[in-house]
Amino acid sequence: MLDNLKLWFKNEVIEFYCHPDMEGVIPPPIQAGKVIPDWWKKLPHTYNSRDSFGDQSMTAKKCMPLLDIMTLGYIIPLQGDVQVITSPDGSIIKATNPPTMKVAEFHNIEQVGGKKNAPGAPTDPIKFINHWVIKTAPGWSSMFIPPVNHMNPNFTCLGGMVDTDTYPKEVNFPAIWHTKNFDGKLKAGTPLVQVIPIKRNSFRKQPVVREMSKAEFAEIERIRKCQTSRSSYYSKELREPRS
Repeated sequence: MLDNLKLWFKNEVIEFYCHPDMEGVIPPPIQAGKVIPDWWKKLPHTYNSRDSFGDQSMTAKKCMPLLDIMTLGYIIPLQGDVQVITSPDGSIIKATNPPTMKVAEFHNIEQVGGKKNAPGAPTDPIKFINHWVIKTAPGWSSMFIPPVNHMNPNFTCLGGMVDTDTYPKEVNFPAIWHTKNFDGKLKAGTPLVQVIPIKRNSFRKQPVVREMSKAEFAEIERIRKCQTSRSSYYSKELREPRS
Protein backbone atom coordinates (compact mmCIF):
# COMPACT_ATOMS: atom_id res chain seq x y z
CA MET A 1 0.00 0.00 0.00
CA LEU A 2 2.78 2.43 0.91
CA ASP A 3 4.45 1.97 -2.49
CA ASN A 4 1.13 2.64 -4.20
CA LEU A 5 0.66 5.86 -2.25
CA LYS A 6 4.15 7.03 -3.18
CA LEU A 7 3.34 6.49 -6.83
CA TRP A 8 -0.03 8.18 -6.39
CA PHE A 9 1.42 11.38 -4.95
CA LYS A 10 4.43 11.26 -7.30
CA ASN A 11 6.87 12.71 -4.80
CA GLU A 12 9.11 11.63 -1.94
CA VAL A 13 8.40 14.50 0.47
CA ILE A 14 5.23 13.15 2.10
CA GLU A 15 3.42 9.84 2.37
CA PHE A 16 0.37 8.53 4.21
CA TYR A 17 -0.20 5.08 5.62
CA CYS A 18 -2.73 3.40 7.86
CA HIS A 19 -3.18 0.20 9.86
CA PRO A 20 -3.90 -2.84 7.66
CA ASP A 21 -7.34 -3.15 9.27
CA MET A 22 -8.21 0.31 7.97
CA GLU A 23 -6.98 -0.16 4.42
CA GLY A 24 -9.85 0.06 1.97
CA VAL A 25 -12.21 1.12 4.77
CA ILE A 26 -11.39 4.75 5.52
CA PRO A 27 -11.29 7.46 2.82
CA PRO A 28 -7.69 8.17 1.79
CA PRO A 29 -5.95 11.54 1.69
CA ILE A 30 -6.34 13.13 -1.71
CA GLN A 31 -4.69 15.86 -3.72
CA ALA A 32 -6.30 19.16 -2.76
CA GLY A 33 -6.97 19.97 -6.41
CA LYS A 34 -9.43 17.08 -6.56
CA VAL A 35 -11.57 18.52 -3.73
CA ILE A 36 -12.37 22.02 -4.99
CA PRO A 37 -15.36 23.53 -3.09
CA ASP A 38 -18.76 23.42 -4.77
CA TRP A 39 -19.27 27.21 -4.75
CA TRP A 40 -16.13 27.55 -6.85
CA LYS A 41 -17.15 24.81 -9.26
CA LYS A 42 -20.55 26.47 -9.82
CA LEU A 43 -19.10 29.96 -10.32
CA PRO A 44 -19.20 31.12 -13.96
CA HIS A 45 -15.98 32.41 -15.52
CA THR A 46 -17.49 35.79 -16.47
CA TYR A 47 -20.38 38.07 -15.54
CA ASN A 48 -22.44 40.62 -17.44
CA SER A 49 -19.96 43.47 -17.63
CA ARG A 50 -16.96 44.53 -19.71
CA ASP A 51 -13.42 45.11 -18.51
CA SER A 52 -10.94 47.77 -19.68
CA PHE A 53 -9.97 45.59 -22.65
CA GLY A 54 -13.58 45.23 -23.79
CA ASP A 55 -13.72 41.58 -22.76
CA GLN A 56 -16.35 40.00 -20.52
CA SER A 57 -15.42 40.80 -16.92
CA MET A 58 -13.96 37.82 -15.08
CA THR A 59 -15.23 36.41 -11.80
CA ALA A 60 -13.07 34.99 -9.03
CA LYS A 61 -13.15 31.73 -11.02
CA LYS A 62 -10.32 33.19 -13.13
CA CYS A 63 -8.20 34.30 -10.14
CA MET A 64 -5.16 32.03 -10.28
CA PRO A 65 -3.90 32.88 -6.75
CA LEU A 66 -7.19 31.62 -5.30
CA LEU A 67 -7.01 28.45 -7.34
CA ASP A 68 -3.33 27.84 -6.59
CA ILE A 69 -3.78 27.91 -2.82
CA MET A 70 -6.88 25.70 -2.98
CA THR A 71 -4.97 23.07 -4.95
CA LEU A 72 -1.83 23.12 -2.79
CA GLY A 73 -1.05 20.01 -0.74
CA TYR A 74 -3.51 17.32 0.27
CA ILE A 75 -6.87 16.97 1.97
CA ILE A 76 -7.46 14.58 4.87
CA PRO A 77 -11.16 13.69 4.97
CA LEU A 78 -13.49 12.63 7.77
CA GLN A 79 -12.88 8.91 8.34
CA GLY A 80 -16.49 7.77 8.81
CA ASP A 81 -20.08 8.98 9.16
CA VAL A 82 -20.82 10.73 12.45
CA GLN A 83 -24.14 12.07 13.74
CA VAL A 84 -23.82 15.38 15.59
CA ILE A 85 -26.53 16.94 17.77
CA THR A 86 -26.33 20.33 19.47
CA SER A 87 -28.84 22.01 21.77
CA PRO A 88 -30.65 25.21 20.71
CA ASP A 89 -28.24 27.36 22.73
CA GLY A 90 -25.16 25.31 21.80
CA SER A 91 -24.37 24.42 25.40
CA ILE A 92 -24.65 20.67 24.66
CA ILE A 93 -23.04 18.80 21.81
CA LYS A 94 -23.09 15.04 21.25
CA ALA A 95 -21.65 12.78 18.57
CA THR A 96 -22.60 9.23 17.61
CA ASN A 97 -19.65 7.40 16.08
CA PRO A 98 -19.91 4.48 13.65
CA PRO A 99 -20.34 1.13 15.47
CA THR A 100 -16.78 -0.09 14.88
CA MET A 101 -14.74 3.11 14.65
CA LYS A 102 -14.21 6.33 16.59
CA VAL A 103 -14.04 9.35 14.33
CA ALA A 104 -15.08 12.13 16.73
CA GLU A 105 -14.81 13.03 20.41
CA PHE A 106 -14.58 16.28 22.36
CA HIS A 107 -12.17 18.61 24.14
CA ASN A 108 -13.10 20.41 27.33
CA ILE A 109 -14.00 23.99 26.48
CA GLU A 110 -11.71 25.17 29.29
CA GLN A 111 -8.79 24.16 27.07
CA VAL A 112 -9.62 27.02 24.71
CA GLY A 113 -10.75 29.72 27.11
CA GLY A 114 -13.94 28.57 28.80
CA LYS A 115 -17.61 29.17 28.11
CA LYS A 116 -17.22 32.95 28.09
CA ASN A 117 -14.09 33.44 26.02
CA ALA A 118 -13.59 30.35 23.86
CA PRO A 119 -14.22 30.53 20.13
CA GLY A 120 -17.51 28.77 19.45
CA ALA A 121 -18.60 29.11 23.09
CA PRO A 122 -20.57 27.71 24.79
CA THR A 123 -20.09 24.61 22.60
CA ASP A 124 -17.24 22.25 23.47
CA PRO A 125 -14.63 21.90 20.73
CA ILE A 126 -15.05 18.73 18.70
CA LYS A 127 -12.01 16.58 17.88
CA PHE A 128 -11.89 14.57 14.68
CA ILE A 129 -9.92 11.34 14.93
CA ASN A 130 -7.51 10.71 12.08
CA HIS A 131 -6.39 7.15 11.34
CA TRP A 132 -3.74 8.14 8.77
CA VAL A 133 -0.08 8.40 9.73
CA ILE A 134 1.73 11.25 7.95
CA LYS A 135 5.42 10.78 7.27
CA THR A 136 7.62 13.47 5.75
CA ALA A 137 11.20 13.54 4.52
CA PRO A 138 13.94 14.64 6.95
CA GLY A 139 13.73 18.36 7.65
CA TRP A 140 10.09 18.61 6.52
CA SER A 141 7.06 19.32 8.70
CA SER A 142 3.34 19.15 7.93
CA MET A 143 1.24 22.29 8.20
CA PHE A 144 -2.45 21.60 8.89
CA ILE A 145 -4.97 24.31 8.07
CA PRO A 146 -8.72 24.39 7.37
CA PRO A 147 -9.32 23.56 3.68
CA VAL A 148 -8.78 26.90 1.99
CA ASN A 149 -11.96 28.65 0.77
CA HIS A 150 -14.18 25.66 1.60
CA MET A 151 -15.97 27.64 4.35
CA ASN A 152 -17.75 24.75 6.04
CA PRO A 153 -20.74 26.30 7.87
CA ASN A 154 -20.69 23.75 10.72
CA PHE A 155 -17.08 23.58 11.89
CA THR A 156 -13.57 24.90 11.38
CA CYS A 157 -10.53 22.80 12.27
CA LEU A 158 -7.78 24.63 14.11
CA GLY A 159 -4.48 25.04 12.33
CA GLY A 160 -1.23 23.51 13.50
CA MET A 161 2.16 22.22 12.42
CA VAL A 162 3.82 18.90 13.34
CA ASP A 163 7.36 17.69 12.69
CA THR A 164 6.11 14.60 10.91
CA ASP A 165 9.61 13.47 9.98
CA THR A 166 10.32 12.64 13.65
CA TYR A 167 6.71 12.03 14.72
CA PRO A 168 5.28 9.49 12.27
CA LYS A 169 2.07 8.97 14.24
CA GLU A 170 -1.61 9.79 13.78
CA VAL A 171 -2.42 13.49 14.27
CA ASN A 172 -5.98 14.36 15.33
CA PHE A 173 -7.77 17.59 14.46
CA PRO A 174 -9.55 19.78 17.04
CA ALA A 175 -12.27 21.98 15.59
CA ILE A 176 -14.57 24.78 16.62
CA TRP A 177 -18.24 23.86 16.11
CA HIS A 178 -20.40 26.72 14.82
CA THR A 179 -23.98 25.50 14.41
CA LYS A 180 -26.49 25.56 17.25
CA ASN A 181 -29.69 23.48 17.20
CA PHE A 182 -28.04 21.03 14.78
CA ASP A 183 -29.11 17.45 14.20
CA GLY A 184 -27.41 15.98 11.18
CA LYS A 185 -24.82 13.63 9.82
CA LEU A 186 -21.31 14.52 8.75
CA LYS A 187 -20.50 12.14 5.95
CA ALA A 188 -17.26 10.21 5.52
CA GLY A 189 -15.09 12.03 3.02
CA THR A 190 -15.97 15.51 4.28
CA PRO A 191 -12.78 17.63 3.98
CA LEU A 192 -11.27 18.24 7.41
CA VAL A 193 -7.83 19.76 6.91
CA GLN A 194 -5.46 20.73 4.14
CA VAL A 195 -1.96 19.31 4.67
CA ILE A 196 0.93 21.29 3.19
CA PRO A 197 4.49 19.95 3.57
CA ILE A 198 6.87 22.72 4.57
CA LYS A 199 10.64 22.62 4.86
CA ARG A 200 11.73 23.81 8.27
CA ASN A 201 14.24 26.64 8.62
CA SER A 202 13.96 27.41 4.90
CA PHE A 203 13.41 31.13 5.49
CA ARG A 204 14.27 33.84 8.01
CA LYS A 205 12.21 33.98 11.17
CA GLN A 206 12.34 37.79 11.07
CA PRO A 207 11.12 39.47 7.88
CA VAL A 208 13.30 41.88 5.95
CA VAL A 209 11.51 45.25 5.99
CA ARG A 210 13.04 48.08 3.94
CA GLU A 211 12.46 50.81 1.39
CA MET A 212 12.28 49.61 -2.21
CA SER A 213 15.17 50.41 -4.54
CA LYS A 214 14.89 52.42 -7.75
CA ALA A 215 15.29 49.23 -9.75
CA GLU A 216 12.49 47.53 -7.82
CA PHE A 217 10.21 50.52 -8.32
CA ALA A 218 11.00 50.47 -12.05
CA GLU A 219 10.11 46.76 -12.19
CA ILE A 220 6.77 47.41 -10.50
CA GLU A 221 6.04 50.12 -13.05
CA ARG A 222 6.99 47.80 -15.91
CA ILE A 223 4.60 45.11 -14.61
CA ARG A 224 1.84 47.70 -14.17
CA LYS A 225 2.25 48.88 -17.76
CA CYS A 226 2.19 45.30 -19.02
CA GLN A 227 -1.00 44.64 -17.05
CA THR A 228 -2.67 47.67 -18.59
CA SER A 229 -1.57 46.85 -22.14
CA ARG A 230 -2.53 43.15 -22.39
CA SER A 231 -5.05 41.00 -20.58
CA SER A 232 -4.27 38.19 -18.14
CA TYR A 233 -0.61 39.22 -17.98
CA TYR A 234 0.07 37.53 -14.64
CA SER A 235 -1.76 34.29 -15.50
CA LYS A 236 -0.30 33.92 -19.00
CA GLU A 237 3.22 35.32 -18.63
CA LEU A 238 4.34 35.46 -14.99
CA ARG A 239 2.65 32.52 -13.29
CA GLU A 240 4.56 29.23 -13.47
CA PRO A 241 2.32 26.50 -14.94
CA ARG A 242 1.22 23.92 -12.37
CA SER A 243 1.62 20.22 -13.09
